[in-house]
Amino acid sequence: MSENYLERHGATRAWGTHRAPARHRHYRVAVVAVLAAAAVCAATAVAVIIAHRGGAVRPVATLPDSGFSIGGVSSVAFSPSGTMLATGDNDGSTSLWTATALRRVGTVTDPASDGVSAVAFSPDGDIVATGDADGQVYLWDVTTGGQIASLSDPGSIAGTGISALAFSPRETMLATSDGDGGSTYIWDIVTKRVIAMVIDPGSDLDGVTSVAFSPDGATMATGDGDGDAYLWNVPNWSQIATLADPGSGGVNSVAFSPDGATLAVGDGNGHGYLWDVATARRTATLDDPGTGAGVVSSVAFNPSGTTVAGGDRDGSAYLWSITSKGPLLLPSATVTVPGGKAVNSVGFSSAGVLATGSSNGSTYLWRVG
Repeated sequence: MSENYLERHGATRAWGTHRAPARHRHYRVAVVAVLAAAAVCAATAVAVIIAHRGGAVRPVATLPDSGFSIGGVSSVAFSPSGTMLATGDNDGSTSLWTATALRRVGTVTDPASDGVSAVAFSPDGDIVATGDADGQVYLWDVTTGGQIASLSDPGSIAGTGISALAFSPRETMLATSDGDGGSTYIWDIVTKRVIAMVIDPGSDLDGVTSVAFSPDGATMATGDGDGDAYLWNVPNWSQIATLADPGSGGVNSVAFSPDGATLAVGDGNGHGYLWDVATARRTATLDDPGTGAGVVSSVAFNPSGTTVAGGDRDGSAYLWSITSKGPLLLPSATVTVPGGKAVNSVGFSSAGVLATGSSNGSTYLWRVG
């Protein structure tokens, strides 16, 4: 049953208590029942609560995690429709929120793990995948909160685990990258089997840090800790191009533009880069003025493809207007997390709302355009 069906018919998103399979008995699903009927028209409802003053951008909502953890919120992801938001936390929990009513509808908890490192929604919004530091990926039913499957990373070493997840937009495929072996595995989520594997040529102990599919599903990008991003052909999984990071600071995040023509890359030296996917040429450098750690931890495009957001370890997310011309682009706006804690993850909803997951354990929503 799709999320759109639930919204149209006013059904209740009641996440009951579920017992995981015997091998995962420590799993629990904590539940708060919320009427999906409250989630009406994402763009309109969000617009009502947006606040601007003197041009400053302020958070329109703060979503606290379900418990205290060192490292806070590690990953955020909106459902394709933009009505649901998943936030993964280093305490091992993943919360699901209505993006309009701004309520937590449920929490799924990873058993005895070092934390959730990545979250992603399936193209139809019916499944949310979570990856953890123990090398496990779990598939959860968004409607019921029940665990659908557990996928074990074949190459993961304990303590490093899953670094990134991405669903293919056109197929029943899920890409999972590990943080130690330099491998990305492609799973068929129907059969729960690995159907392909790609290995970053330059990756060693730094592993693969990020993975993304192009909107048409024909290309996959991976980034590694050695400073390179790679483009791969789907479905034969041959390497198309290598995009070498000029700063050699390690690639932390990759994201395709909505039209698939541009790849944004965030690195460990505090820079972002834009690459032309067709020619594999760098078209612009995104200047990060951060004075802290100078690490762009996450990048994302807004729905129109005119703005790139980059989360920084200095506690800010910078926004660059890529309609500007020139090889060096300065931020057009900045949002700063209260307390100046690191921004670990950024993501846009289909309505253009920006979510930033912070190391202080909260996720902030911003209207930035």
